[in-house]
Amino acid sequence: MNFDQLKEQWNNEDGNSVNIPNNIEQLKKSKHPIEKIQKSMKAEFPMQVIAVILIAFFPQQLDFPPSQYIIYYTSYAMLVVISSYYLFGFYKFYKQTELYTGNTKNSLWKIYHELKLNMERYQSFGFLLLPHFMITLGLEFYNILEKKGKSLGNIADSYQQSLILAVLLGTVAIVAGIVLWTKYIYGRNAKRLENILNEMEE
Repeated sequence: MNFDQLKEQWNNEDGNSVNIPNNIEQLKKSKHPIEKIQKSMKAEFPMQVIAVILIAFFPQQLDFPPSQYIIYYTSYAMLVVISSYYLFGFYKFYKQTELYTGNTKNSLWKIYHELKLNMERYQSFGFLLLPHFMITLGLEFYNILEKKGKSLGNIADSYQQSLILAVLLGTVAIVAGIVLWTKYIYGRNAKRLENILNEMEE
């Protein structure tokens, strides 16, 4: 087939079979969930930083004795390191969404996968906070018992079992809350992006 035949075949093609305008419209629609993600992240970032700072003052607020400060602040130091790593990744992802222009499907796929990864990091960050809060609650519980002249060794077995069950149920509830909160904040917009990408594939 020579060039003239190719040209004639191209001219005879039905213009309606080209889906470029539709794809561009879908890419424009995708800007809307990305803007919602940016809005959520912009509101959350300063609150997370402030929360990490305020946690440093828990021993004073809860009247921990100075002898327990070393236990608390060792745990808090690890919390700060983990939080710094997470918040840096959070900020990097936010800046990446600002660079999205909505003009290519590949960039939309990249944002979608980065969002899914960020959701996993978000949940992991919440789970990693649990040990610190367990230590804080343990110290608080120990101090309450001490003020009453008791200790963990001389409380009733049934009370110990109830305490273990309460900690277990509380941990499950916190984990479930973190997962549901992540889906509420980011899951809906991730699903919208996924639907747009699936439509474009079709």
